[in-house]
Amino acid sequence: MSRIPALRFLLLLGLTLGAFLLLAWLLPPSPALGVDQARQMPYYSLPFGTDNPFYPGELSTPDGRLLNWRAVPDSRSCGECHLQETLEWATSLHAISDKDLIYDSSVRENESASQAARHHGLEKGRWCEACHNPLGTLAGLVSPVTSVQETEALEEGTSCIVCHTVNHAQPLAGNGALELDINGVFRYGHPALLAAAPSRHARDMRAAREQPLMQDSALCGACHTEIRPTSVHGQEPMNLQDTYDEWRRSPWARQGIQCQDCHMSRDPAAFVAALKRGERPARSVSHRFVGNNYLLADTSLPAPLLNALRGGSPPGINRLFDRQQFNQELGRTHGAILALLREAAELGLAAHPEPGGLQLQVGVKNVGAGHALPTGPLDQRHMWLEVEVLDQQGQSLFHQGAFDARTGQVDPAAPIWIKEITNTAGEPERRHILFDAERLHYPRKPIPAGATDRVDYHLPLAPGGPYQIKVRLWYRLALQDILENIERQGLGRVDAVIPPVLLQEASLTVATQGQRLAVKEQP
Repeated sequence: MSRIPALRFLLLLGLTLGAFLLLAWLLPPSPALGVDQARQMPYYSLPFGTDNPFYPGELSTPDGRLLNWRAVPDSRSCGECHLQETLEWATSLHAISDKDLIYDSSVRENESASQAARHHGLEKGRWCEACHNPLGTLAGLVSPVTSVQETEALEEGTSCIVCHTVNHAQPLAGNGALELDINGVFRYGHPALLAAAPSRHARDMRAAREQPLMQDSALCGACHTEIRPTSVHGQEPMNLQDTYDEWRRSPWARQGIQCQDCHMSRDPAAFVAALKRGERPARSVSHRFVGNNYLLADTSLPAPLLNALRGGSPPGINRLFDRQQFNQELGRTHGAILALLREAAELGLAAHPEPGGLQLQVGVKNVGAGHALPTGPLDQRHMWLEVEVLDQQGQSLFHQGAFDARTGQVDPAAPIWIKEITNTAGEPERRHILFDAERLHYPRKPIPAGATDRVDYHLPLAPGGPYQIKVRLWYRLALQDILENIERQGLGRVDAVIPPVLLQEASLTVATQGQRLAVKEQP
């Protein structure tokens, strides 16, 4: 290239860039897109006062107005440029936080069939939907009479636009205590204008360099804190999920390790394993939001069942990616979930002779979770121990904690980490009907990060042996009873058992002779 054409090229490039910068500077501010509820949605129900139109949820907008449902962008539009991030998100639980059939049937049962639902049951559902369906809640969809239509954006659960327009978070208030500036977001989304003003787009979409909250646990904590307000039921607020507070009090928080560091890592299990070794790996970012819900990412389930449980086809299918691409990505998400779960705990075994048999001490240590183990909605999430003793011939002499794969029930004698709920009628509540929760009881409390819970067994063994002792630690996403909500809501019957996940196992071989004990640990 000769010198003159090169200079002309550089001059043209400079003029083009200058024009883009001038255009970016001259672009007008965003119009006010909020909906004046009193004038534009006069039948929107406000039984709990007008201070917060989204109450009992804690969502808010800077101007206090509802969203213009027609103007909310869907995640597919983000995927036009951010394809891999959108595909990862589509496999996550965030993408189906409202469509998830187990959740959807449970919230409907709360809103329509609980005792607390006799008065403003649907509006009380904003307490749930503020986190599970934030855009629908902000647009006024959760109301008996509404003019809002369910667009693709409003079906997407916790979508791109939800997290990427957050101004503030109140994680200890919970119940979706996020201020979303969707009404003020810069929506000139034409590719030419994005090219002209990429910094404006980065600012509006809360790039981490523009909004440090994007890398802060407070963003996650606003929804991963669940407190039932008295407007739903009861004389006092009831804490039902404390994941953020568990993290806040943990050694992980003191080391500056945020929720996003683990759960948004490209390889969460490897990241946690490195932390356990005392290393601090470089931060990487994925939008799978790897957590604990292995069931809704399990590609070994029959395709029609998995598709139904996930609430139908994924957002972006056949536009951004095909079914094969989605299934491959979903399989990777499932593998990442299982690997992360199995980094959470360690088992320690010790045996001591005692009159009439053997004392077995099992230590369950929370080594890999930055919060309690288990965590989340603990009336459903649970963990338990299984112990089996075999003689030399392989015959079972003692077995406690077995899981019945036919009925989906756990041996009631097993040590179990769960939150037992009693409803207003004094009956055990096993279907996640939190509107009617009256009392809470922990058979065993969740294990804080870094702590150990010890369980003692007294095994009636005759002198001799050797005996093989097998110990397994199991985790399960939900109780089998929760599937009844699907049938109760007339949505069909799910003829399947929610399977558990084996977190850890350990074994000992022991031989006893009076007070003498020979122990051999098995790998």
